[in-house]
Amino acid sequence: MRPVSIALSGLTLLFHVVVGGAQVQKLPGATEEHGGFGLQDQSGRRLVLIPRVSRPEMLKTALCSDGTRVPVQFERLQIGREGGDGRQTSQRFDELAGAVYSVPTGRVADSAVCFLASEPLLAGTTALRVSAASGAGACLERGRFAALRDRPVLHCWPIARLASGQHIALLEFARREQDALASLVFVDGSRTIFADYPAEFRGAGQDLWRADDGGVLSPAGFDVVCALQRGDWYAIGVAWNGAEGRSLSLWISGASDRFTRVVSDYWYQAPI
Repeated sequence: MRPVSIALSGLTLLFHVVVGGAQVQKLPGATEEHGGFGLQDQSGRRLVLIPRVSRPEMLKTALCSDGTRVPVQFERLQIGREGGDGRQTSQRFDELAGAVYSVPTGRVADSAVCFLASEPLLAGTTALRVSAASGAGACLERGRFAALRDRPVLHCWPIARLASGQHIALLEFARREQDALASLVFVDGSRTIFADYPAEFRGAGQDLWRADDGGVLSPAGFDVVCALQRGDWYAIGVAWNGAEGRSLSLWISGASDRFTRVVSDYWYQAPI
């Protein structure tokens, strides 16, 4: 039953992307150009990158949600053990197939999520310190968001604030028939950038964005893992906890008002 659950979880996330009109193809869990998300072991001194990359030794830096930036060193490729329950958790670190990295100095905090960033991604960038949101933050501008997307904002929750004065909030927009839309909005002064999570409404009480969400969007599961800036270019790493596991995304912006998702991974962890 567990392998079926894993497949269904991944298909549910992909299906929502397709029907919402975003990218139709399945996005990679990691890329040479950007990197990927690393799952830590229980000691916090090792990370495993589960999706394959051809040159894992080229990833040398971990950006973590506790605000740390730590050097990492590729150790080896680990062969997964058969017969497990399929969960991708710290407790099952030694059972998972993937590229294993050591953290030579210090350790990663138990609750942190880390992104193993490529050198091209980091080149010329500033890592922006991410803090918990305080006050209304970006949600003071609900009317602006509604006007930009041409649909009312039903809910707005502050998610994070950045060291340079930027703010991130989670929005739920009014549904258009079966077309539901949630967005992370990044506000930098007069500039607004949306990272969209479209979904298809299938009836009251039915799952919408995630398995077992009952059609209710909550800010509780969102965590901004990292944020980078290079001029008017931004990258943000986002972890989204759900009932069965953790959805992980890296979003990139150019000079437009939309982020593009370039990395999309999923750790099956039920029950969390």
